[in-house]
Amino acid sequence: MTHTTLFLRSVAVIVVLAGLAHLFACGTQERQAKRGESNVPVDTTDMLVAATSSIEATEVMAAGEEQKQEAAPVTYHSDTDYIIGKWRVTYDSEAFKGTIVYDLKKEGKVFHAYTFQYEDENGDSQKAEGTKALTIQEFDGYKGSGVYVFTYEGETYDVACQIDMVDENTFMLSYDYYGYSDMETWKRF
Repeated sequence: MTHTTLFLRSVAVIVVLAGLAHLFACGTQERQAKRGESNVPVDTTDMLVAATSSIEATEVMAAGEEQKQEAAPVTYHSDTDYIIGKWRVTYDSEAFKGTIVYDLKKEGKVFHAYTFQYEDENGDSQKAEGTKALTIQEFDGYKGSGVYVFTYEGETYDVACQIDMVDENTFMLSYDYYGYSDMETWKRF
């Protein structure tokens, strides 16, 4: 390969990269103008680096976002979060006689209870499928409200419910659905 050919190829690569950087800079300025932002001078060196290593930049940004998510501290509110944990409810109906253990978790600002384990009246237990049975949307540490999910004669119902704490290890869940009302006692497991 001659020096002339090598020189011309190098110039062609530089022109292509500079052109990409120029197009990228123009596109950024147009987007800023559409959003009403001021036109800030764009450094073409930064654009050239961005154009030539967009994959690496994307990977670095993704890694930075993951670090931000991992670094976000989990906030524990002692006034309300003591309700998190496993709770046992005893049922005595034609459909089911025994106990269901629920795992109550906090997801964002809302509490959700999932079925965890079934225990029959003989004490035999079986792991539950983890279906959501309760969503507590508002809870101040003493009283709360949410949605209770129950199945009756093969139909599933989402019913508004009230939570009343008896003590830190017991709360009463009550609901009234078209004349069918019930109150359940949830005890810490």
